[in-house]
Amino acid sequence: MYARAESLLVAGDLTEARALLQPALERDRGDVRALVLLGRVQLAEAGQSDWTWAAWDLFEEAWELSPDDPEIAYLQAQAGLAAGGKDGEWAIRDGLYRIWNLDPSYRDTWQLWRYTYHGKDELEQAVTILARHPGNPTADLRRAQLLIELGKYVEADRLLAARVEAGDLSAAVWALMAQSALEAGDTATGLAHYAAAVGAAATDSLGIMWRQVETIASPEEDSAWAAASPDEWEAFYSKFWAQREPHLITKGNDRVAEHFARLKRARRNYRLLHPQAAFHRSPGRRNMVANISPTVFAMVQSLGVPGILPQMSARLEADLQATGVGTDVRALPEPDSISRYRRYGFDGRGLIYLRFGEPLRRYVMDGGQVEAWYYEVAGDPMVAVFARATAATASGAGTSLGGDMVVFPTTRPQVRHSVELLERDTTSIEASLDVYAWVATFRGPATGDHIVYVGATPDSGAAALWNLDWVELDRVAGASPFVFRTGPGALRLGVDVQAGEQLGRLRAEVRITNLWRDRLTVSSILIGAVTDTGFGRDEVAAAMPGTRRFPAGAPLALYSEIYDLPADAAGLAQYEVEYAFVPEGGGETVRIAFDRQALSNPTIPERIVLAPGDVPRGSYQITMTIRDRVAGREEHSTLADVELR
Repeated sequence: MYARAESLLVAGDLTEARALLQPALERDRGDVRALVLLGRVQLAEAGQSDWTWAAWDLFEEAWELSPDDPEIAYLQAQAGLAAGGKDGEWAIRDGLYRIWNLDPSYRDTWQLWRYTYHGKDELEQAVTILARHPGNPTADLRRAQLLIELGKYVEADRLLAARVEAGDLSAAVWALMAQSALEAGDTATGLAHYAAAVGAAATDSLGIMWRQVETIASPEEDSAWAAASPDEWEAFYSKFWAQREPHLITKGNDRVAEHFARLKRARRNYRLLHPQAAFHRSPGRRNMVANISPTVFAMVQSLGVPGILPQMSARLEADLQATGVGTDVRALPEPDSISRYRRYGFDGRGLIYLRFGEPLRRYVMDGGQVEAWYYEVAGDPMVAVFARATAATASGAGTSLGGDMVVFPTTRPQVRHSVELLERDTTSIEASLDVYAWVATFRGPATGDHIVYVGATPDSGAAALWNLDWVELDRVAGASPFVFRTGPGALRLGVDVQAGEQLGRLRAEVRITNLWRDRLTVSSILIGAVTDTGFGRDEVAAAMPGTRRFPAGAPLALYSEIYDLPADAAGLAQYEVEYAFVPEGGGETVRIAFDRQALSNPTIPERIVLAPGDVPRGSYQITMTIRDRVAGREEHSTLADVELR
């Protein structure tokens, strides 16, 4: 009978399965297996809430008869998940507590926990239950995680230290130790622990590291994480944080510390209160919420702040539908049927706060029913509007706003802003200084090596080079120019400079041209105010400001290098050098040319000094042309944006 009922259930023949099981239970109400099977049949009819709770009742009977079977409690949690609402949430939590009393690692119970509200009381109850399994790795780690959420950092640290003493050096232990320290304000310790977690990322079987950062991941990172194997996790997290590092001058990545500080505040202020509300589980319900839009529009328009919250256009509805986003809650696309709020456990304000921090301005309307947050992102003004909408209703009698705050754009530009604010993230560490920089490349001492100079103004700070996968190749701090030794190809460059308390930040891609080609090749050009007539490469680089601006009344030295000039029969390289100063915006080009000869050498330095008056004041692009008289080849090097004032 059990096998037959199971087959019918799997095949979807619920009526026949029920007809088989009910007589068996009439004969023996203590048949636990029949109770569970009939409960599963009822649960399969979860479209009707009465049947969902009937399923829960059957599971409850089975649990009373067999309280050591975690699967029964798991099915009760599934019944609560299907029922939704406040009662459904209670059923989920009650089932999870029962399971964890037996097995803290059972199935996907910790994923179900994410779909429930857990405030102080719920967290403490879970901690108490998990404490009944001392030494169990999953119980210890999950308990530490919950203690951190409660702000009980000392207890969490003590528990995690015991794991380390027991030989557990997994990524989860280090990641939680890092979070505890960072949230408690111990930045140095926290960053050291987090670096250890990244190094051990392949061991993060519980996914704790991803859970810590998923709320700020881009859609591309979300996809990359889903496709990555454990062996790739270390590289994933290294890249994740390297491209977000906001301050190269300080020790450690300040963005990591900033993220965990935001996470702590978001849990306190923006936790999702009603994750089992129909809004979060039903696209249809989200469509219905569009009916409250006139009320939200009216509140937003009442601000009357020119240029920040534009007036609603009569064409808004048509425009929104034309973009394919529909009208549901101003139509932000959700990843699937479950809302992004339920997935991460934060309301709309929390999701954007985690990504962008405090807004520059915040407007609260109608006692907190609607809020508008104003940001500037890369110089562009952006507005996010939030409304209480998960329990909102609209009828002929009016509109009632209630439930959790969700992102609720009220104009087409706000739709665009909201999507960007929910997919990008940035630091709140302000970089207000303009950074001027140049990059110059020369051959290094060994074949294939390149010496890369990076000059910047202001000239005190730090610079770093990464490959295109954000693997750090080198970092230099001190005074400009920063000098790197690297190979050719496309690289990522970061330059941070400081003047007093102000920070300047530059991130760019650069391409290092291969100067080892076994034929005539020329380096970059350096230009600087150098008085020593025997100047070399380092002297000119040190005298070249990032702005490339010079007084017209001082001598200027130009330095470059020529590689692999062929020799004539006498062992001499014969060549012409021409410098062309091309005015930006048009005008007469100034040309200075020389015929040269030198003993053949793989590297021949090329130097000239511009005397005052050789080139009129103005902005120029300088092109150096080398014409080889022996083999007839020609090569060029260009330096743009040089200003003689």
